[in-house]
Amino acid sequence: MTDTSPVSSELDAAHERAKASYKAKDLGGFMAMFAADLKYKQPDGKTIGWEDLAHDVGAQFMAVEEMDTAYVRESLQVDNDTVIEVLNQTAHLTMRYWLFFKRTLHLSRRGRYRWRQSREGWKIQDVEVLSETLRRGAA
Repeated sequence: MTDTSPVSSELDAAHERAKASYKAKDLGGFMAMFAADLKYKQPDGKTIGWEDLAHDVGAQFMAVEEMDTAYVRESLQVDNDTVIEVLNQTAHLTMRYWLFFKRTLHLSRRGRYRWRQSREGWKIQDVEVLSETLRRGAA
């Protein structure tokens, strides 16, 4: 059996970099964790690639004023240069609409992420959103 602790620590660091990039609205930094040939299966079954995800995240950056996110790793499987992790993620996003209105969204997502080791480090190759709940809250 493979010891997952070093890989787990490396993925934790990658998640923290992504969180910091998202908060800073650094699209390049955030998208750096995804492989160029990414396959991202959304909750509705539609699969998008890196460019579509970058477009969607860029649009979020235009509206998101504040965010906080956390995750719990449900499982981690390591097989040489490939890792599959299942995460439960929660996020709280405060978005501004027009000049005066704010809305807070609460996201709960469970997803399967397949990472691949590259020269630049671990990159997410495939995402499958297994479930997602989005509800509105007060800002």
